[in-house]
Amino acid sequence: MAALESEIEAHLLGRGSSTAWAALEDVTKGVFREFGYDARVTARSKDGGIDVIVDHNDHGDVYAQVKHTKNKVGVRVLRELIGTMAINGATNSLLVTSSHFTRGVTKEQALAAQRGFVVELVDGGRLLASLNLAYRRSPPTIAEVMAVAKPTVELIRGEVDI
Repeated sequence: MAALESEIEAHLLGRGSSTAWAALEDVTKGVFREFGYDARVTARSKDGGIDVIVDHNDHGDVYAQVKHTKNKVGVRVLRELIGTMAINGATNSLLVTSSHFTRGVTKEQALAAQRGFVVELVDGGRLLASLNLAYRRSPPTIAEVMAVAKPTVELIRGEVDI
């Protein structure tokens, strides 16, 4: 786990190697399980572009594509994921990276959502926060929970004890 965290931290700075890609897929599955979902890792090769499948009560199979790289993930990867979703009849997925996304990815993500394909983006910072929540030994702080949750409604400090 320490080696994987170290690689992700280096990737966020645009440096480092990507030797623990299989471990990242396994840990991503583990995070989903720690958050209460059934999840499984697909075959290591010829996986059709899907690394983890999450069984979700409301959305059925939710696909996760995991990219362990120091390079920014661009729209080509997102489009491949959406294509795989369309072929398999899925409407929800996650694109997870140990680094960052290019600016075009969020624009393409919004276009895909208009067509019914919901892709949640998880960059390296959010991935590290998720790992910290799932595998920690002490209770998380509100700030740590919020780093993972990414709420769309701003909390009013006077109403919440932070």
